[in-house]
Amino acid sequence: MNPNHHRALPVAPKSRTARTARSAWARAAAALTTTLVVTGALGAGAAGAATLPSGSQRSERTVTEAPATRTAAALRDRIVSVARGEIGVREGTAECNKYFPNKSHTCKTGWCAAFVEWTWREAGVKEVPTDLTGRGVGYWGKQHGLWHPVGSAHPQPGDLVVYGEPAKETPGGHVGVVVAVHGDGTLDTVEGNYSNKVTLRTHLNPRTAVGGAQDLHVAGYVTPPTA
Repeated sequence: MNPNHHRALPVAPKSRTARTARSAWARAAAALTTTLVVTGALGAGAAGAATLPSGSQRSERTVTEAPATRTAAALRDRIVSVARGEIGVREGTAECNKYFPNKSHTCKTGWCAAFVEWTWREAGVKEVPTDLTGRGVGYWGKQHGLWHPVGSAHPQPGDLVVYGEPAKETPGGHVGVVVAVHGDGTLDTVEGNYSNKVTLRTHLNPRTAVGGAQDLHVAGYVTPPTA
């Protein structure tokens, strides 16, 4: 139990009326109230109910809360911002090659998966797939409980849209970043290796849109961990 709970406010002197005595008593009462408020011995109501003599002042300290942790919404906003910032980057350039953490790969190979993985990393996603195929990204999502088949849930900005059923180490498929979801259910996406560059595709119908060399339909979405 907090020992401060048993500390009583000083009793105002009755016999002494000298100004110095009253002043000293007021300072002691204010200091004690400050201690009770800061240590939590008095709640807001209790502290407010404490009666102090006329002319005395109660001192309170303001405790600053630690900054709030990044919310899921803020993380998704960051993913969208990073993806949109890459629109127009072309294949075969240094800007494109940066998407590969392993410098032995370049954008001369399929790079749609490398692009979305780089986007997540840049946005601060802690756990990111490493497969370099679109369908492999979907498989990673299934293994991590982050996979949502098309029609089972509404995608959100920051999700990865996967064309082709998830499959481990299987060539083909395609993947992009969802950057907007419209009221009619259509999507805006930013996709690497689409027309040999990072491309913004708008108002895609998830039921009919296709991607990749095989023109595969949207199979589902991978959500960012913790979002």
